Amino acid sequence: SSINESKRMLQSLNDKGIIQQDQSDHFYLYRITYNKKKLLGIVGKINLENYDDKKILGHEETFLERIKKRKEQLLKFNSQISPIYTTYKSNPNSLKKLNNFFRFKPDYNFKSEDKCRHELWVIKKSNIEKLLLNYLKNIKKIYICDGHHRIQAMLKSKKKIAPMVIAFPDNQVNILDYNRVIKTSMKFEKIVKIISKYFSINTSKKNNKLKQNQIEMYVNNKWYMIKPFKKSKELDVTLLRKLILNKILNNKKNIDFVSGFKGKKALENLVNSKKYDLAFRLYPTNILQVLSIAEKKKYMPQKSTWFHPKPLDGLISSKIIS
Repeated sequence: SSINESKRMLQSLNDKGIIQQDQSDHFYLYRITYNKKKLLGIVGKINLENYDDKKILGHEETFLERIKKRKEQLLKFNSQISPIYTTYKSNPNSLKKLNNFFRFKPDYNFKSEDKCRHELWVIKKSNIEKLLLNYLKNIKKIYICDGHHRIQAMLKSKKKIAPMVIAFPDNQVNILDYNRVIKTSMKFEKIVKIISKYFSINTSKKNNKLKQNQIEMYVNNKWYMIKPFKKSKELDVTLLRKLILNKILNNKKNIDFVSGFKGKKALENLVNSKKYDLAFRLYPTNILQVLSIAEKKKYMPQKSTWFHPKPLDGLISSKIIS
């Protein structure tokens, strides 16, 4: 199985000394630079007992099947090969302090296939560690962006696990659209009828820049613009799911999710190839919406957010059960 395969690869990296166990506890700093934008991350471990009360908040609906799979992987593998992606509220003053930690020369620095520069610092100087601890004391809550199923799997494993997380300031987090492609035997006329109940449908202008509360649909070589008649506080992904997808999908397997990273053309190709019949393109969910949903203890539909860029897998691994 792929778990055993992964386990072997990890073991071989270990044997060759390519990855090495850090002999003492450290925080790590991780900077990702993408198109001149910088994400300044702090890597450390959290206490799972803080999950879901007031300090660590999630926003995504989780599914038992996926949690079960993750749990098997985690326990067999006993390793977390990338940190769980989290964010926290920041202000200009705290960002100034954060920037100071990144003034030194990084221990690792390279450009990877994702066209991003990845830099890593191991914090060994006690005076910097002290300042970092002070900085962390002022973070009252962290919000999980990506890794809900892994966190749930750790909770369900009933073992004493301290998850490794990376925390980025909220105003540096970059979210891309997460789009949907659908297979359906439903006739186009019927689909239009369903949509027209709550939305206006018009042919979309070329190179249209989407706004919030607008959804684009691609079908029969044509893009359409869909706008709800009533302004809604619901997320666009939720409106799409409740008012359109739930009514035209009779099987949960007939939907796929496509990152906005691949652009509009990818959606056209998937539909033109007849592999799918329809594509829906959404405006990216905003980080403030993510935070506010987490605080209200509500959930977004799965695949509402595509966070880019992200830390690379395998750069820092962590044994989860010591």
